[in-house]
Amino acid sequence: MNQDISGISSNFSKPMNPQQFDQIVEAILAGKYSWACVLMLRIVGYNPLHYIPYRTYNRLLKENTGNQNIKNQTSNINPSSRCLRKMKDIA
Repeated sequence: MNQDISGISSNFSKPMNPQQFDQIVEAILAGKYSWACVLMLRIVGYNPLHYIPYRTYNRLLKENTGNQNIKNQTSNINPSSRCLRKMKDIA
């Protein structure tokens, strides 16, 4: 039942920047787990359409891309510190 996952590490050559990490954490904190998965797949370099239906992907894009632009324009706080503060608030 063990699976060989040696080829997976080749996709992780580029580290995630703080803004990308902040977007994923914000999606998780908002309960948008599907959107967090889409963001992770994009960051790692996979095509989300290989894993989820087109209609679902299209709906997620419509629901979340407009909100991200507004949120990024109005925030003046450093994204990494904002993310860490939210993670501490979970406890």
